[in-house]
Amino acid sequence: MGTLDGKAIVVTGASRGLGEAMAIGFAREGAKLALGARTVADLERVAGACEAAGGERPAVVPTDITDEAQVQRLVDEAVAAFGRIDCFVANAGISYGELTDKRYRELTTYDRDVVEGVFRVNVTGTWLCAKAALAAMGEGGSLIVVGSETGRALYPGAGIYAITKATLDAMATLTAREQAQRGIRVNVLSPGGMVDTRLFGPTGMPDFLKQQHPPLPADVIVPAAVWLASDDSIGTTGAMISAKEFNARGVEEIRAEAAPSHAR
Repeated sequence: MGTLDGKAIVVTGASRGLGEAMAIGFAREGAKLALGARTVADLERVAGACEAAGGERPAVVPTDITDEAQVQRLVDEAVAAFGRIDCFVANAGISYGELTDKRYRELTTYDRDVVEGVFRVNVTGTWLCAKAALAAMGEGGSLIVVGSETGRALYPGAGIYAITKATLDAMATLTAREQAQRGIRVNVLSPGGMVDTRLFGPTGMPDFLKQQHPPLPADVIVPAAVWLASDDSIGTTGAMISAKEFNARGVEEIRAEAAPSHAR
C-alpha cells in the first residue's frame, strides 16, 4: 500500500526536471496520474518511467499552460479518466537562457518581450491552472504551487523570474484563504535551492550560477510533494515549504509551523 493509493493527481511541466521527479515519486506511492507538458515524446518517456516505478501508466495530455482551452482539456481528461482530481501540481514554469547577458541583471534593463513571456507562463499560466483545477476539486483537495526561494530572497540580479515567483507566493496565500471554506488546501513548495533543469533553456543552468549555487537533485522535492498530496497534510494550507528544509527537519516540525498559517 502506497501513501497515495488511489489518489488522482495532475502534474504540469511533467516532462522533465522537478515535474518528472514528482510524477515518478507519486507513481511509486500508488497515485493515478495525468501528466501535462508541451512535448509529447518527453511525456511518454516520463509515463514509462512512472510505470517502471510500479504505478499505473499515466494519462498523457499535451498542454501549454498559457492556453486556457488546453489547461481545461487537461483537467477534463483527468476527471474523465479518474472521476475526480485530488491534487493538482502547478509546476510548469520558465526562466530565460540569456542570464549572462547584462540586460538581464537589473529589472530596468529587460526587454519587454522577455518580461511579458515569463509572466505569461509563470503567473498567468499558473493562474489558469488554479482556476480550472479548483473548480474540479472537492473537500480534501490539494493544490501545490511550485515556487522558488528566489522570490523571497529578492537579491539584486534575481530578475523578473524572482518577481514572478514572489507573485505566486501572494497568489497561493490569497487562494488558500479563499478556498479554506471548501476544505481545499493550497500551498507553495519550492526545492529550497537551485535545480539544474531546462528552466534556464536547453543548455541548462549557466556555469556561473552553478559555481555560486551548487545545484540540488530534482528528487529533493519528492518527499514534501508526496506529503502535500496525501491526506496527512490536511489542515496545512497557505504554507511556504522548502523541500530541502522538509527533508532535513521532518514532517512534524514543518506541520507545526505551517498548520496555522491559513488563519492569519
